[in-house]
Amino acid sequence: MNDSAATVLLAGCGDVGTALGLRLAERGVRAVGVRRRADALPEPIEPVSLDLTDPGEAVLPVADAVVVTLTADGRDATAYERTYLGALRGLHLALPSDAAPRVVLVSSTGVLGGADGEVVTEATPPDPQRATAHVLLAAEELAADLFPDLVIVRPAGIYGPGRTSLIERVRTATPVTHRRVTNRIHRDDLVTVLTAVLDAPEPPRLLHAVDHDAARLGDVVTHLAGRLGVAVPADNSPAGDGPLGKIIDGALVHSLVPRSRWRYPTFREGYDALVGTASSSSEKCDADVGRASGAAAERDSATGRGASSDATTESRGA
Repeated sequence: MNDSAATVLLAGCGDVGTALGLRLAERGVRAVGVRRRADALPEPIEPVSLDLTDPGEAVLPVADAVVVTLTADGRDATAYERTYLGALRGLHLALPSDAAPRVVLVSSTGVLGGADGEVVTEATPPDPQRATAHVLLAAEELAADLFPDLVIVRPAGIYGPGRTSLIERVRTATPVTHRRVTNRIHRDDLVTVLTAVLDAPEPPRLLHAVDHDAARLGDVVTHLAGRLGVAVPADNSPAGDGPLGKIIDGALVHSLVPRSRWRYPTFREGYDALVGTASSSSEKCDADVGRASGAAAERDSATGRGASSDATTESRGA
């Protein structure tokens, strides 16, 4: 991507889209944020206020690439259909008729199945288990029909600023499933992955965005408890000793983005940075404020009303 002349549309410009836009703008890229109420977007992102589920006769600016980061306006399948399927159709209508930009759809590893302990890759057939995940898979299929130059990025559980629920669970001694395998990526590293996809002449057409350590939840909360100076939360795992949940192989994304470019290659660096920003008492306040501001930003993406998608739920670890 030629930074000095490139334009990137950020469709559904919430937390991830805004962070990506700011990163691109630092490089001289023209970043255009499209969401229902765009007036609150930080400079130098150019705001375009548009409800993508109902674009009417609006025509979006010509762009070299479009990055789609949507957030459902509810937690059920109907809300997901309204946001994901509706916004993709609306985006297709609002793009200039002669445009053929690269479109990057941010989906979720929630569309994958995987038995306990199974290693899954981009070659693993999807097997969504939740109704909302079925909608996300339908959105991937719809996007493939609508946009010829499509790249699908499936992040694992996103954590980072405003996504600190696991820290609060450790702080409040909430029992967790220690044997649960957690796959995650820090928001800032997801932004790095998205920029790499935009920059690559021929990126992979499907990419699982996951860091370098698919760790058991027990290892994560033990690390966090040590950093917070509190007791390790109790284990509510069922009887047995094997891992629970799938392990997402990150070999492909790690070949695209070498470890040296990751700000937080494992949960240790990422959570240390989050915990280290403040003392235990003040960090709780910061986390509450972060969740509120993060939720407000995500609600504005796509439709201006909403809750987090599977891809944005830090505690699930996808």
